[in-house]
Amino acid sequence: MKKELTYLLNYKYPKILIRFPSLIYLIYFFNYLVQLRKWYVIKSWKNVLKNSKDSFTAIDFGCGEAQYIIPFCSHYKKSSFIALDNNIYNKEFCDAFKFKNLTSICVDLEKEQNLIKADLALSVGVFQYLKNDDIALLNIYKSLNNGGRFLLYVPINGNFITQFYPYIFNKYNQYESINNRKRVYTENEILLKLNTVGFNIISKTYTYGWAGKLSHELLNSCTTLIISANFSIKIVSFLALLFLFPIILLLMIIDFNTNKTNGNGILILASKTNNAKTDSV
Repeated sequence: MKKELTYLLNYKYPKILIRFPSLIYLIYFFNYLVQLRKWYVIKSWKNVLKNSKDSFTAIDFGCGEAQYIIPFCSHYKKSSFIALDNNIYNKEFCDAFKFKNLTSICVDLEKEQNLIKADLALSVGVFQYLKNDDIALLNIYKSLNNGGRFLLYVPINGNFITQFYPYIFNKYNQYESINNRKRVYTENEILLKLNTVGFNIISKTYTYGWAGKLSHELLNSCTTLIISANFSIKIVSFLALLFLFPIILLLMIIDFNTNKTNGNGILILASKTNNAKTDSV
């Protein structure tokens, strides 16, 4: 079971998606239903793209299934999009779309420094898995043109509301354990790292306040048990998810429409300045 779970959560795509890549939009829609962070990121990313010059180059660092790149390729035909990831399966998947303004590159962000220059950069839920996150941030900084903007989302704090979710999280295999999460940042820690390489913070948005955290714990408790527990627990968890999903969705809506001064995630918009000491990392 562990082998199948690793295959599922490590972005190894079934052949039908490579043959008919547009089917990924179904997965994008599903992600939008269950990933509260995507609501925040999409809203901000749309604004960044809309307020940029007519012809820009945008890179998604650690693109995964490219859910923040592919939907915009057709809308911004004069611009160039780059899907960058260290997983060859993600490159092959992006190549299957054959968009003229989409380039996919397989690169280890923690090592590679000769990256394509861009006006805009995005990285969502990647840095907690990197061993050399300081080097990766510096490489992103170097890839941006002067004045370029960088939208970064990372989980922070890692606080829990319920008692059952930490138990399930530690007992069963889930995305974080399979992908070997290295850390959970604090807000001050990630802001310091950005400032150290030279980024200027434009804005920050907190995500997963009390309502968001509760929605996440209810959803992930059920899905983790559905994937990793024994058959009888899978059935009970599936039924529980059907019952709880309207509540989960309501909690997500509350979180998205509530002003927060802290949370379990942070979305940061930063810009490249000209006075950074890029040899300091």
